[in-house]
Amino acid sequence: MSSGKDTGDAIGAPPAPGPAFRGSPHPTPDPVVAEAALLAIAGGDLGELRHQIIEMVAARTGADVVALVAVGPADRDISVLAHHGLRYSSDGLIGTDADLNLVSGEQVAFTPSMSEGSGAIAALLHLNGERTAVAAGLGRHGITQVLLAAREHGTFTSAVPATLAGVARVLASVEGSQRVAEQADRRLRQQTAVATLGRGALGGGEELGELARAACDAAAANLDADIVAVLERGPDGLVPSAGVGCPPESLAQELAFAVPLCARALRRGEPLVVPDVRACPDVGSSSTATGSVLIVPIWTGTRMAGVQIVVSRHPVPYSDDDVAFVRGLANVLALASERARVQAQLRLSIDELRKSAGDRSRLLAHIVQAQEEERQRIADDIHDDSVQVMTAVALRLATLRRRLPTGDLDPLLVSLEHDVRQSINRLRRLMFVLRPPALEAHGIAAALQAFLAQIAEDAGLAYSLDDRLQLEPEPEARTVVYRIAQEAVSNVCKHARANHIDVVLSEYDGGVLVEIKDDGVGFDATRSRQAPPGHLGLLVMQERAEQSGGWFSVESEPGTGTTVRYCVGSRRLSGEDGPADPDGDGRGAAVAPSVAS
Repeated sequence: MSSGKDTGDAIGAPPAPGPAFRGSPHPTPDPVVAEAALLAIAGGDLGELRHQIIEMVAARTGADVVALVAVGPADRDISVLAHHGLRYSSDGLIGTDADLNLVSGEQVAFTPSMSEGSGAIAALLHLNGERTAVAAGLGRHGITQVLLAAREHGTFTSAVPATLAGVARVLASVEGSQRVAEQADRRLRQQTAVATLGRGALGGGEELGELARAACDAAAANLDADIVAVLERGPDGLVPSAGVGCPPESLAQELAFAVPLCARALRRGEPLVVPDVRACPDVGSSSTATGSVLIVPIWTGTRMAGVQIVVSRHPVPYSDDDVAFVRGLANVLALASERARVQAQLRLSIDELRKSAGDRSRLLAHIVQAQEEERQRIADDIHDDSVQVMTAVALRLATLRRRLPTGDLDPLLVSLEHDVRQSINRLRRLMFVLRPPALEAHGIAAALQAFLAQIAEDAGLAYSLDDRLQLEPEPEARTVVYRIAQEAVSNVCKHARANHIDVVLSEYDGGVLVEIKDDGVGFDATRSRQAPPGHLGLLVMQERAEQSGGWFSVESEPGTGTTVRYCVGSRRLSGEDGPADPDGDGRGAAVAPSVAS
């Protein structure tokens, strides 16, 4: 007499034909598989989803026990991921070949047994009191799990193995999607860790030892690892410079077994992954020589500075992403090491730079003086030659117009006389631009006031000038300040389509700080660091400021206007520690212009 849980034909009996859709040669989809698929589509926490599917399979198949069991790919450790009706724990069970056959089999009917060769899963079910069992492995989908259904009395219908296989495919799909999501999240966390370490290295605030420790912490947090260390290459071999996972005093002893592996990685110059060190001939017998090892050389220029090593006490399948992650950390360490070496060399040159600063200042003074003398000569030539000639032409045209009777030539003469006088005005403005008389006579503020008044009138701009200087700058610095401001304001008139310009003069860091702000259309100051051909305004301004021992910066965004800041005659060398920040907000850094006006 069969159990009340029997719901159809027993396994081994000819399957009864299922109902089919009218007009379709395909059988009706298995309702249990369809319900499992609907649960999977609904989503949710993986553990909860497994439990829901297991409970649903138990209710639909009449099984006393339904379980999803995982078999470790390396250590064959048996673990129950979700179950219904299982009374005993799988703790301590190790899988056998029989269990791996269940994982790889699509539909397997077996009898739970404690006999040798039956496997740990069969023994667990037998201990639970089950006498009939069906398994559907997920191994065909690359997942070392098996879905089990077992009964204490009676047998399953002939449809249950196929149902179980269908549900296993659904679970495999869920597991696959989960693994893809976990891998993507893991890869993102690894990339973020490398980027964070890189920012720390670029910031220069951490010593190499601190950076190496941070690299070890990042690897330990994002990999399956028990020990992570950075080994520095020295005259006596590899010496630990940083590590996590064991006390610093015992780090060298713990990693002694990996010295031959590190040597091999250094010889090859490529990362080395050893899945199981116990099977590696380069590693001798040692109590610490277990599990997996990942080693990445640290290149600095053309030499090997050391290695970063990751050790797991149990076998771990380190992926290509894991190798790329540790390689990224090692690259940051290599760049930081190379940067420290270069900085040390630069520090040796600082004295030479300081010695040449005086020569540079004197040379700048000569250059500025030569430029201004040339401008003065050109202005004098314009005044003594071109302006005088054009003035004489204008006077003769006026005399000619008065002597000739009114006729057809009169409008033409009037127009010609007007053009000549306009040209005279332009030449006089050019003379003013070349050598403003107020610069030497009244100082930088008066010269800028006169220049702004003239250019604002021509361009229809409103302006303000705030002079906070207590002392007048030296002649060379005063000229540079004026020329840069002249170029900046001219750029605003040409390109900014602004309505207002604000200019502020103040003292800072032993020099003259100038801020020129407009309310124009602005531009993307981060788009490019190269000026387009034919547009050198910002480049020229930056060069002049830096040649004077100062700095130059531009802030702008589309639609927000532009702010130009520069300091002339600063005591701080432009390349020593970076320019000082007058506002304390990081905006004072000298930058190469991204878009030239």
